[in-house]
Amino acid sequence: MLSICVIHYRTPELLRECLTRLTRYAAGATVIVIDNASPEPVAPWLPAFPKVQLVHGRNHSLADAVNLGLAQTTTPVVAQMNADVLIEAETFPALLKALSAAAVGMAGPRCFTPDGRLQHQGPLYAWHHARLTRQGGSVTVPWLSGALQVIKREALDKVGGMNPNFRFYNEDLEWCWRFRQAGYQCRLVNTPVVHVGGSSTPADPAFLIEGYRGGYLLSQLTRPAWYRAAHRLAVTVEAALRRRLSRSPSRREAYRAILQMFRYQQFDQSPFGESLNLRNPHFLPPPVSR
Repeated sequence: MLSICVIHYRTPELLRECLTRLTRYAAGATVIVIDNASPEPVAPWLPAFPKVQLVHGRNHSLADAVNLGLAQTTTPVVAQMNADVLIEAETFPALLKALSAAAVGMAGPRCFTPDGRLQHQGPLYAWHHARLTRQGGSVTVPWLSGALQVIKREALDKVGGMNPNFRFYNEDLEWCWRFRQAGYQCRLVNTPVVHVGGSSTPADPAFLIEGYRGGYLLSQLTRPAWYRAAHRLAVTVEAALRRRLSRSPSRREAYRAILQMFRYQQFDQSPFGESLNLRNPHFLPPPVSR
C-alpha cells in the first residue's frame, strides 16, 4: 500500500531516530533509504533494521535522490522524506486520509522546529497555516515542503518525478506546480512533524548561489515575461547591494557570482559539478560582449 523513500546524507543519528519512528508508526510500509554519501558506510547499526532497503545515490541533487527512490517503488501510494524528519503516530494516517480525496495528488504535514516553532516557509505561506489553524483538517496550497510529501501513484505516473535541473532548493515548488497543472490538489494537513532542517546542508556559498539560480528557473517555467523581468531586476539590485555590504568574504563572492548570473542571464549552468561535493569548472564563464 505505502512505500517510503528516506533521503539521507551524513546524519546517521537522525536517520536512526527517523527509522525507529517509521518502524513504530508505519510498520506496514516498505522503507527505502537512499544514501547519498556512498561509498561510505551508512552506520554500523543499520542491520538492526533488517526490513529497510538501502540504495546508494550519487549526491547529485535532492531531485535525483528522490527519483532514484521512487523508481524502486510500485505501491499505490509513495512518500519521500528527509532523514531529519521525525514523524508521530498520527502522521501517516492523517496524510493518507487527506490523500484519499479524488482531487488530491499530494499531501504534506505541518513542519515544526525541534523547539516547537512552526517552520518558516515565507510570509505568504503563513496565511495557509492560519487557514489550517482556523478550520482544521487540511487545506489546498500551492506547494508542499519537500521535507515530507505523500503522493498517489496515479498522479505520479502522470506528472513524473522531481526535476533534477534544480540542484538544491525550489524542486518541491516546481514539482507541486506540475501537479497542479495536471489537475491535482496539494493539501497541507493539520498534523505535525519535527523537521530538524539544515542538518546536512554545508555552509557553502555555492548553495546560496544555487538557491537564486533555482528560484529564477522556477520563474522561467511558471511565470509570464513581465514577472521574469521584475525578478531579474530585483535580484540584480539585491545582489549588488549585498556584494558591497556583506561582512563575509565568501558571501560577497557569492553575491558577485549571483550578480553576474542575473546581469548576463546565465542560468543554464549550476555551480555544482556531478555531485554536490564538486564544483562546476564551467560555471559562469566570462560574459559575451553585447
